[in-house]
Amino acid sequence: MADPFTYHDDGGEELEPAEREVVCRYYLEAGPKHTEFVTQFLGPSECRKFDVLWEESDMTEEVAVAVAWLPRGQLEGFELWQALALAFWNIKKEGEYWDNHDCVEVIDREDTLIPAEAFRAVLTAVWAPESQEDN
Repeated sequence: MADPFTYHDDGGEELEPAEREVVCRYYLEAGPKHTEFVTQFLGPSECRKFDVLWEESDMTEEVAVAVAWLPRGQLEGFELWQALALAFWNIKKEGEYWDNHDCVEVIDREDTLIPAEAFRAVLTAVWAPESQEDN
């Protein structure tokens, strides 16, 4: 499997969403007195070449932004979401030196594809305690 592309790579701004399914919703403490409401979606690009993790928020003015993507058909369902979510949060940590994963509040809802525990598990995997990283 190829590594997922992220919004730090070229090409994401050219992707447009086709149909999509709500994966999760969360609040992000994005700075002093600024809480961002974010919805993530999973679905193909309009060109049908990529499976994409899309994000909409009040910061993007409800416009879907491709945050991570893979060529279509490499993974499906939970495994697809997990690979894309890990790529997205890893680029937040490594590419943007973002170290405040505690500011994410996952909204646990039955109408989302991914349970809140799975979302939190991805955050935990990306920001593993130092003792786990050394093993």
